[in-house]
Amino acid sequence: MKLDRYLRASSLEECIGYLTEWGGEAALLAGGTDLIPRISQGRLSVSTVIDITRIPELSQIGRKDGGLMLGAMLRLSAVQKEGLLSGPAEVLRRCSGHVSSMQVRNAATLGGNVCNASPAADTVPGLLALDAVALIRGKQGFREAPLEAFFTGPGRTALGAGELLTGLFIPSQPAHTGTAYRKYAIRGDSDISIVGAGARVTLGADGKIASARIALASVGATPLRLKREEQMLAGMRPEEAPLEDIAAACAESCSPITDQRATKEYRKEMVRVWVADALKGAAAAAGD
Repeated sequence: MKLDRYLRASSLEECIGYLTEWGGEAALLAGGTDLIPRISQGRLSVSTVIDITRIPELSQIGRKDGGLMLGAMLRLSAVQKEGLLSGPAEVLRRCSGHVSSMQVRNAATLGGNVCNASPAADTVPGLLALDAVALIRGKQGFREAPLEAFFTGPGRTALGAGELLTGLFIPSQPAHTGTAYRKYAIRGDSDISIVGAGARVTLGADGKIASARIALASVGATPLRLKREEQMLAGMRPEEAPLEDIAAACAESCSPITDQRATKEYRKEMVRVWVADALKGAAAAAGD
């Protein structure tokens, strides 16, 4: 692995300056668990690495506007243990705990898991279920984007030239809301998921489902929100909702591929299983 330059940014302004100067020749170094193997194996060719590990605000976590702001540099092992992620937001702790091994989680970052834009990223279904918002900085200033619009293809995001993800905002969740995440992989968490299913269920005062979220990993070119199927749940009592039928509809809405881990047909069948299970878990948590 040979690079022309290694740059360490101590502030967001300095980082944006480096990104503006070196453009497409540069890659950001956070945890490095994906970047370093890609460069060393020749799957990514860059001349410049910009180290962002010393930018203080990227590692912050705190309450903001009734919700939570999570810095992009937060290690997944820290997210997994973060006490502020309670109630419905606890799903992100569970998602983070499903990413690879403990050694990887000690280095890998939340922002890196998102910005890799892998269709199989474990944190993303939980974030989508929570209506997370991407916080972005660039030479033109600050902007926000719904996370569901952040992914444009495998390994591709909506970040423009000179921009970086600084964090993620999780809005305050309604009362009587429950969440769940289910990962299915042959070798457990150390393996990339065959299917990942995130769910959120909010109950109204009448005990019926007021709103729902269904988010999937590993069954499309990007992580998916199943909005049509979410709407099918509205107005139903959880115990009466035809969850298996809704899960089957989710399977038909997916476009998985066949690879070394599973065939597309098998992935569709696993969507049927795990979406129903995730919805049951979210509904049970909402009713507690």
